[in-house]
Amino acid sequence: MSKESFKKFIKTRPELAKAVLNNKTTFQKLYEIYDMYGEDSNVYNELITSEKEVKETGSTSFKEITNLIRNIDLDAVRKSVNGLQKAVSLISEIVPKNNDEYIPNYEERPINKYYED
Repeated sequence: MSKESFKKFIKTRPELAKAVLNNKTTFQKLYEIYDMYGEDSNVYNELITSEKEVKETGSTSFKEITNLIRNIDLDAVRKSVNGLQKAVSLISEIVPKNNDEYIPNYEERPINKYYED
């Protein structure tokens, strides 16, 4: 079986490509199955039904959640949190704690007094 025939097969079965995009399998594994069993294997149907079950339930599995957590870069998160802390401390230094600091010393003049009286 050639690579070109595998590409044609994948184009006729887009649900297999979706399974790859959803990290259910890889193209390498699909090619190995294709090479060993051919186009009419029931293994493809198992991949398709597991893909449909995920769509129907609408929930993420524990395995998917752990994969997401594993892919988080903790150093990047730590740097982001440190940057946010610095920004908050800078803003808290700029903004006054109470509004009395910005009220100017203003004395009301009597109504009957004019300028320079």
